[in-house]
Amino acid sequence: MRFVRVLLTVLGVIVVLLLGAGWYLLGRTPVPEKSDYSVDMSEIRRLAGSIPGDLPLRVNHEQVAEASLPKGAVFAGESLRTPHPMSHGAYQVVYPGGAFEMIDSGFDADMLHVMSPGAPFASDGWSAIQRGLGGARHIVITHEHPDHIGGIARFAEPEKLVGRLVLTQEQLANAAMMTAAKVPESLQKSVTPLVYEKYYALAPGMVLVKAPGHTPGSQMIYVRLADGKEYLFLGDVAWHMDQIRQLWYRPRLVTDFFIHENRAQVLAEFRTLHDLAEREPIQLVASHDVDQRKELLASRALGEHFEF
Repeated sequence: MRFVRVLLTVLGVIVVLLLGAGWYLLGRTPVPEKSDYSVDMSEIRRLAGSIPGDLPLRVNHEQVAEASLPKGAVFAGESLRTPHPMSHGAYQVVYPGGAFEMIDSGFDADMLHVMSPGAPFASDGWSAIQRGLGGARHIVITHEHPDHIGGIARFAEPEKLVGRLVLTQEQLANAAMMTAAKVPESLQKSVTPLVYEKYYALAPGMVLVKAPGHTPGSQMIYVRLADGKEYLFLGDVAWHMDQIRQLWYRPRLVTDFFIHENRAQVLAEFRTLHDLAEREPIQLVASHDVDQRKELLASRALGEHFEF
């Protein structure tokens, strides 16, 4: 009997430890009530008007794929067996006369099939993004993960991107991600790193906003159109807008062991963006939010395809 009691005690301890580990790795983390990350909209708006020239007219999104992740990888505490759709693509900011800027570059079919085997790939979308890379005045990325910089890495004539591809000092310094995305070394060496502290005016109506945490080189992109509409492209600070609306972060298993986020920085950004959305008339855009993409296309806040 004593052996049975000892065995049951040991099993009980193991169960408690497993439950504790499961909660730690997969449970929901509270977002702080106060944040040390700031977004100064007055300064961003000032910078958006600091470069002479016409403001952009519209923003288009070209999608290359709808892949999926387990829902519990996106929203802590949800099922790891339920698939959650994820949009992948790039944005085109269009100016009067047809000039345009690009945000991100998607990824190719090979990378999609590694990430989500069997998911359909939009070849027409990929071709449009590649054509966009060839004609954009500037190309910026929200961060240095392969699904955002992969289109740049696969561009057939990388020397033609020189002088137009804008990579920050932090992005270029992330050698592991540059290697994972297979960005040509010659292209990396030919890009002069952009160094800025908090905000950087890229073009009329466009401002880069530093947001490290998801990666060291993460940044958000502010866009103001000629009609006054304002957008803030979040990159992967959040994968779905419900993460910001409901302050619902990714689980530690994903952030700490797979994508190696700085949790404190991203949690602070969640709080700031949540509060910003409640007080400012600005459209936050999450890169991978399939639901939001459909809503923005339906309202014509985004165009469905690039234009040339």
